[in-house]
Amino acid sequence: MRIGIVGKRGAAHVAGFRAHPGCEVSALCEADPEALTREADRLGIEGRFDSIEALLDHVDAVFVATPMHLHAQHALLSLQAGKHVLSEVTACVSLEECWSLIDAVKSSGLTYTMAENYIFSEENLIVREMANRGLFGEVYFGEGEYVHDVKSYHHFPDGSPTWRVRWQVGEPGNTYPTHSLGPVSTWFGAAGADARPQSVVCWGSGIHTDPEHPHDDTSETLVRLRGGGLVRLRLDMMSNRPSEMAFYGIQGTHGVFESGRGGRGPGQVWIGENPPPGPVPDAHRDWLPIDEFADLLPQETRDLISQAKGAGHGGGDYLVAHAFVQAVLGEAPNPVDVFKAIEWTAVGLCSTQSILAGGIPVAVPDFRGFSYTK
Repeated sequence: MRIGIVGKRGAAHVAGFRAHPGCEVSALCEADPEALTREADRLGIEGRFDSIEALLDHVDAVFVATPMHLHAQHALLSLQAGKHVLSEVTACVSLEECWSLIDAVKSSGLTYTMAENYIFSEENLIVREMANRGLFGEVYFGEGEYVHDVKSYHHFPDGSPTWRVRWQVGEPGNTYPTHSLGPVSTWFGAAGADARPQSVVCWGSGIHTDPEHPHDDTSETLVRLRGGGLVRLRLDMMSNRPSEMAFYGIQGTHGVFESGRGGRGPGQVWIGENPPPGPVPDAHRDWLPIDEFADLLPQETRDLISQAKGAGHGGGDYLVAHAFVQAVLGEAPNPVDVFKAIEWTAVGLCSTQSILAGGIPVAVPDFRGFSYTK
């Protein structure tokens, strides 16, 4: 299978593609000619193109790693040309695009995967396996936070705005939800719960740090799941503080997981039966480090994690690329199919509607039950 990468940011995933013997990275598309030559030379990629239209005739699958507002457009072009698609997050920037992408995947019969790499961190894979084995019991609450000061990304050195000015901080709400929501949703699903978002409410802290942009320093989004669970999401891309790009938690009837903060130690887990009435000895509520449960992972997964050490996003870039190839070749389930991709993306789109309306609940469309036509 010949992979074509569209956008230089996709270079971080090349090792993961190449790890599968059934795949080769045969082409790179990049609008910046200097970046195209530099990255293609560095990675040993022969096919070089300055437009996605020119690339499509030379590949079997496309990795869309362009700016966020182009993801759906480039995915649709690829699907219509008969190519499988791996797309960076988020999948779309409008609900109309969400419906169009679902229709395109359905009509093409091709594989579409969203490259949500945070679900592939070692800790998050361990928690998913624990949920799958029922160690948390019935899960009913989760939380995810993406706190990353990206103000320096908003302008080029000459002062002109980057795409992020419009598409990440150009409106209020959780405009970048999938890193926070994705792992938590997989844990609910692994535990047998219905993890599809049903409705969202969103509030903001106000604009304090960077008044140039109409984006709250912090926003909090509550997501009600169709199975009855509740998920809390925090987004903060403005505050002056160290980054905390991956805090997560899950709570069930028999256990809880919380990740470490600021790189200060591993995540921790408590697992246990509900105690009888009366005082609860502290010894029954001791935390354990998450890595004590690493042996629950299948050997194949542990081998891939080992191979991915040193890759971007804690190995997630490597693992998501490898998983996409396996999905296309029918060797493993699609880790983030078009429905999950759209549902996680739509939480952010609906959060903007909610916050602009004063924090009222906004229903997330049932993308699995209907089809949309312009």
